[in-house]
Amino acid sequence: MKVALCHHYSITFHGGGERFLIDVANQLIKAGHEAVIYALPFARRPINLDTSLKGVEYHESLIHHIQDADVAYFIYAPLLHNFFLGNFPRIGALHAFVFLEELQHNEVRTMSHVNFLREFGFSRFLSNLYFERFDKRKLRGFDAVHVINKEAQALVNRKERVYYVPNWVDTTRFKPVGEKGMKFSVLFVGRRTKGFSTFVEIASLLNKNGIDFLAIGPDLESTRNVKNLGLITDIKELIELYSKVHVLVYTSKTDVFPLTLLEAAACKIPIVSMPTRAIQGLSLPLFYATSVKEFAQTILYLQNIWQTKREDYDKLGEAMRAATANYDVSTVFPKFLDMLKEVALFSAC
Repeated sequence: MKVALCHHYSITFHGGGERFLIDVANQLIKAGHEAVIYALPFARRPINLDTSLKGVEYHESLIHHIQDADVAYFIYAPLLHNFFLGNFPRIGALHAFVFLEELQHNEVRTMSHVNFLREFGFSRFLSNLYFERFDKRKLRGFDAVHVINKEAQALVNRKERVYYVPNWVDTTRFKPVGEKGMKFSVLFVGRRTKGFSTFVEIASLLNKNGIDFLAIGPDLESTRNVKNLGLITDIKELIELYSKVHVLVYTSKTDVFPLTLLEAAACKIPIVSMPTRAIQGLSLPLFYATSVKEFAQTILYLQNIWQTKREDYDKLGEAMRAATANYDVSTVFPKFLDMLKEVALFSAC
């Protein structure tokens, strides 16, 4: 089977969606199938893809003429799938928060158009507006729809071919590779729009508690209380960092299914997160906080356990890793592959 993986951003953007497509391509090839990634030249970054693509065929252009694909998988963006020309069945996948507002934080769900535009930018505003006015979860240009969060399944207004297959993690690769650091540390992972300002406030509130606050992401800055490590694209380096830190703080109010949570959980890190419907729907044993004060209190609670009840802290990490068993690639990817095969076969009949 030949699968076309189509995206409206350059793979060099290296966000969750881009990393997901790279992993899908590698898993397909490992399973004996052909995979080609086609991307539009938007949001390019100066990143070397040689290591992560591992020989995957990749094309980046404004218009793509795709031949011989048995099925094409699109990370959905309004209208942009029309830039990928060819006769093949199409799966539209809802990975972006702007199309699933019901799963987001209440502040996002109740935003005015003006505030949404100011907070998330013009392209996301237009995507959200078009989706609400015209596509409204039917995604008429696609033969099937894929959702990655079980909470999203009921929100798609289609009678046929809506597949729920969650994100996955390779627990043979993402696992602790060393001891925790001697000094208690808290990590933020993501872009500035994923709640970095909240993380900075938390760090400022706890600046006298002997805690290192670290952050990784493509557009962050170092502050007085937060050390920015930049964008980490090397998986080995990322796993080493996850293994070293003591807590992951996830302050994002907008997500569908962040890969960061699975990767960190597999490396036995306790996680404190915003209690959005999307995150709660993952059924991971997370700690939840709704304010800067609550995040700070939970971090101090975990610091105390680390310092005084090390066995209890270790049990928290073990519980995190145990919960990722439901999302292991060996269990989940076969379901994803079955979806591709079923859509390809149905359309060929």
